[in-house]
Amino acid sequence: MPAENSNLSESNASQNAWQQLRKELIEIGLTQKWPEALALIGVVHFVASLMCHILYRYIQTIAAGPYLLIWSVQLTTNLWIIRKLVGKGWTKSSPLIGILARIWATFLIISFSATSYSEMSADQANNFNWFKPVWASLSCFAWAVTAWIVNPWFVVAAVWTWAMGWAMIFWIKDAYLIYGVAWSTLLWIIAAILVRQRHKHFPVKDV
Repeated sequence: MPAENSNLSESNASQNAWQQLRKELIEIGLTQKWPEALALIGVVHFVASLMCHILYRYIQTIAAGPYLLIWSVQLTTNLWIIRKLVGKGWTKSSPLIGILARIWATFLIISFSATSYSEMSADQANNFNWFKPVWASLSCFAWAVTAWIVNPWFVVAAVWTWAMGWAMIFWIKDAYLIYGVAWSTLLWIIAAILVRQRHKHFPVKDV
């Protein structure tokens, strides 16, 4: 009986600690400039995807160089935005932010890996661009994991990116544009929700 009570106490303590970490993460998202950062990252992503769409759809080039340059500039700009708005050492501001940063870094690594495999199998890349719907599957997975860690509502983001994948399959020639619009819209919606919650929990007082 004492052992059972001890296990129950440890379980409750663990659950309370996890809830406290989630609460801390949400507070950081509301009090720091994460909504602004996400909104700007959405803009950068849309511009980068639109450039890739123009390269592929209209200039009709599949040379790796221009795409790698666009993606590199996009990643560098996104990191600069976060550091500028949120601050240096943002990955260490919360244990959960550190975990989420690693999850999304893994998402980027696997996305690049799938793209590079596609480039090495040129026939498949030219005929179907199979790596593009893979991005949607990876996005869906990453958002689902985020939902488990942060808030179940992020499952909606997972479903959104799953639907994005189907759209990319049906309109594969416009996959870059679909990917850009879907992801950017998602980031803007999340930013808007955070701003709304910020005003709700931290109302601006009249001077």
